[in-house]
Amino acid sequence: MKKITFLAILMASYITNSQIILSEDFETTTIDQGFVNGWTVESEDGTVGEWVVNNPSTETPAYGGNTGIVSTSQGNCTNNYAVVDSDGYGSAGSQDTSLISPVFDLSNFSNIVLSLNQYHRVYQSSIAYIDSSVNNGESWENIVTYDADVAGNTIIDISSLAGNSEVQIRFKYVGSYEYWWAVDDIIIQQPEGSAPDVCTNMSPANEATDVEIVLSNNDLKMIYFSWDAATTGDPATSYNWYFGTTADDVSNLVSNFDGTVENSGITWGDTADTGWQTNTTYYWKVASINPAGSTESSVYSFTTGSTNPLGIEDISVDTFSVSPNPVKDIITINSSTGFDTIKVFNQLGQLIIKSNSKLMDGGRLDLSSLNPGMYLMQIRSDNKSKTVKIIKE
Repeated sequence: MKKITFLAILMASYITNSQIILSEDFETTTIDQGFVNGWTVESEDGTVGEWVVNNPSTETPAYGGNTGIVSTSQGNCTNNYAVVDSDGYGSAGSQDTSLISPVFDLSNFSNIVLSLNQYHRVYQSSIAYIDSSVNNGESWENIVTYDADVAGNTIIDISSLAGNSEVQIRFKYVGSYEYWWAVDDIIIQQPEGSAPDVCTNMSPANEATDVEIVLSNNDLKMIYFSWDAATTGDPATSYNWYFGTTADDVSNLVSNFDGTVENSGITWGDTADTGWQTNTTYYWKVASINPAGSTESSVYSFTTGSTNPLGIEDISVDTFSVSPNPVKDIITINSSTGFDTIKVFNQLGQLIIKSNSKLMDGGRLDLSSLNPGMYLMQIRSDNKSKTVKIIKE
């Protein structure tokens, strides 16, 4: 199955209204000291590498883990966290390693949730298990299994463990030269109150048409989504946003996306042919979450407009023209409305020239250093861009 990666712009903050039973954020230890406060690691024989304490200062894991794990739009872990860096341990071995909590007493509780921030990134086949024991670790039962990418704040109902006095939670990772699994801000709590009511005033409105695809600050295709928090019931502490291409399968998830914040957008796609597409109908819903539970909205649909902000157009496009083309050295961008930035990419998609209108004399850009061949020039104005093909002689 093809994976779809989204980025949520502007995230929620977290509050809790609950009785805390166990809390661990790994801030009372260091990388060298390892796990404290009764947390332990057990690994199967032959395991190469295991759970460790890490933070951004190590610049690991690779492939975006050093930033993604602590990014509020992805793992949302804070400073110190626990991680299995399967990729960092290399191809010489595999991991079957468990991070195990201290024993805690649930004999006087009835409604219990486990919350954590996490980032499990899969390369091919790693599996992350959250298990429980009610007999001081003698045996384990699975609570949830992740065999695909998952990131962000996660809340899991573990009320089935209520009434037991020797409870433990473990985070068991199995993989071989995969990516990673990081966990942080682990809380066992009995929430007070009730799940939030459904959010209101969702936008785009149901069955909206001509919804605009714009360009984000990172040159990714983006659509704005918004809603209002419910004015009745207990407040939501976070939101999950779900998306699909059919009404029967609205399951692609962006955790902790807060549409109550102004100018919140979902970015998807960095070329004309990827991500959000023009004249296409999509389906979405919102889950309002607090420690007591979650409540989902109805499924809404919308259809995008006809303008692709990363589309390749003819040389003359509405408000600007590019000449000469083919070009030997100096190319001129003529625009009646002005432009912000110019980027030139080679046929491998590599950025080789970047400039802006303030640095260019009369819209003139020197391409004399380029080898002969075809290039793509992206001209950006406000939150839209057009890309034209240019030939360097």
